[in-house]
Amino acid sequence: MLLSTTARSMLRSAAAAGRSTAVKALVATASSSSASFSFQPYHSATTKTTTSTSQTLLQSHHFQARFKSTVLETPQLEGTRDAYQVSQTLQGTDACLRAGLNTLGITNPSTLYRNLTYAELFEHEKANNEGQVANAEYGETFAVDTGKYTGRSPKDRFIVYNEGSETAENIDWNDINQPTTPEVFQELYERAVAHFNTLDKAY
Repeated sequence: MLLSTTARSMLRSAAAAGRSTAVKALVATASSSSASFSFQPYHSATTKTTTSTSQTLLQSHHFQARFKSTVLETPQLEGTRDAYQVSQTLQGTDACLRAGLNTLGITNPSTLYRNLTYAELFEHEKANNEGQVANAEYGETFAVDTGKYTGRSPKDRFIVYNEGSETAENIDWNDINQPTTPEVFQELYERAVAHFNTLDKAY
């Protein structure tokens, strides 16, 4: 379910005011049948019902899966896309084998950090000195100085052009969607694999 800009803004405000208020806003959003968000003032007369609904929602696997990126442990949901979206740290000489990276030619790293949560990535970023922690309005935020490269580089996008293929016929080739050859792709691929095979740890 997608949240409207208004809903996102209200959720941020609710989170700043306190966890219980944020839960009420989430319950109201989850109960809505449309993508738009209509705010209803919270009255004391609805306390019992809302609290019960909040507890049920927080305990449900569906709720935990939707917001899994902010928690360290999430139950696996068999047969769904969420089943493979769990945080893992693979260690040992067979780490790449267990992660399936060996099929790409990556075999050297013995420690793999896979699908880390926001909280775990935050701790890794601090430990690796990749930037600085800024005290923002809604809590600690990790800030990185990118130097002169301050945004995306739209004119550095290249797509492999295969003569006679479906993509060759349907991609809008222009100064942004620029064609390159399979040989160039293969060279870059081999360089990327070679780089990963110099690492002991990888994400």
